[in-house]
Amino acid sequence: DTFMFEGHETTAAGVTYALYCIGLYQDIQERLHEELEAIFQGDDARAVTMDDVRKMKYMECVLKESQRIYPSVPMVGRKTAEDIEHNGFTIPSGSEVHLNFMCLHRRPDSFPNPEVFDPDRFLPENVLKRHPYAYVPFSAGPRNCIGQKFA
Repeated sequence: DTFMFEGHETTAAGVTYALYCIGLYQDIQERLHEELEAIFQGDDARAVTMDDVRKMKYMECVLKESQRIYPSVPMVGRKTAEDIEHNGFTIPSGSEVHLNFMCLHRRPDSFPNPEVFDPDRFLPENVLKRHPYAYVPFSAGPRNCIGQKFA
């Protein structure tokens, strides 16, 4: 697996899942359309700018929610470099540890009604209510996805 491979396949999967989710929900399509109309004001001939993309707040929520439910990379593995104490258990150094994003992103204590597609979960006021590592589609820490800014 390389940066080139992961960058293409995972991005393609993410876009596919997002379009699938958008296609399922008419109300979400309408909200996205309203957001785009407010940004482009009927001028569908002009090119999209980075400033336009920064204004697409609801689009960002939709993309994050689709990644929450359908992560492009459902699991990552790591090897522990030292013993880790967690909840009264010791994970010995050299152990293989796997983080399952499918399970993590569907925890009801972090995401009530986790099977429901709800982009509003990612509005700023709702994000503040969650642990910062409750949603990590690109992993986290020093070994996170090097391509997350491209995705």
